Amino acid sequence: MECVRSFAHLSSIAAFPQALRRATKPKKSSCRVTAKLNSNDDPLLQAAIHAATLRFQETHRPEPLFHDPYVACLVPENTHLDEEQYTHPYCLATRFIDDKLLETLRNTDGLRQVVLLTDGADTRPYRLTWPSSTLIFDVSPDRIYMAASQKLKGIGAEIPRSCLLLHVPLECSSIEEALQNKGFNGNRPSIWALQVFMLPAFLI
Repeated sequence: MECVRSFAHLSSIAAFPQALRRATKPKKSSCRVTAKLNSNDDPLLQAAIHAATLRFQETHRPEPLFHDPYVACLVPENTHLDEEQYTHPYCLATRFIDDKLLETLRNTDGLRQVVLLTDGADTRPYRLTWPSSTLIFDVSPDRIYMAASQKLKGIGAEIPRSCLLLHVPLECSSIEEALQNKGFNGNRPSIWALQVFMLPAFLI
């Protein structure tokens, strides 16, 4: 499931996939749940690792569609590298969304808000060359985002200067309110992107 949409108003958040919202239970407390990126009992975490593995494989192909210099820290140490593997449709979608995001930002006056609906281990905020003053909001499962962020910071991953990355936990009872609290302005243009490799059948 992949899509890229541009919105001018926050009310469009109503289209956020309900399957993702059901993946975690809303919590009123602000406590965070930590997780290692090698858990076998978390289907959402496994999906995030699988997607990262596909990006890792694509990065090491002879003629890759994109280069992800940070993804290696998100995949298991024993990940098999197959440089002859065909390009997975997920990677085709990754390149398309990368290009569409940057093209739209550069060609739309006043557009500096990006909302990424991710699996928590998306490296786009770090690997893409965002225009100056871009605000990037990552909406994803908190436990996965925190674990991935720790690993990314551990290898020195940083977003471009003059840009800002803000995380909005998927577990929030109101994502709209959480986005606003983080600085999202529904009266200004924004572009939203969703890319999901796989969801467990019981969540759909």
